[in-house]
Amino acid sequence: MTSLELERDVFDSADTRILSAAYTKAWTYVQFDPALAALDQSERQSELARALMTILKFGETDPTSLANSGIALLRMSFGSREERKRNPVAVS
Repeated sequence: MTSLELERDVFDSADTRILSAAYTKAWTYVQFDPALAALDQSERQSELARALMTILKFGETDPTSLANSGIALLRMSFGSREERKRNPVAVS
């Protein structure tokens, strides 16, 4: 996969259907996930959509796998953000 493919911001209708199905599946869990409760709803929605689009760019096209990977990426991304807030790295 080229860097241009990873940077694409336009998805065709098949991609959009896959993303929509994956988002619906993932949101069912993300909206109530206590690990993500510190994020407001609109931020959770935006971050979930970004995670799903990123994973789709890497070639995952199964909506269930995409949803599961999106949830994992969102948790991992949010967890590392929270960790940086608790333990900031000193830069000299």
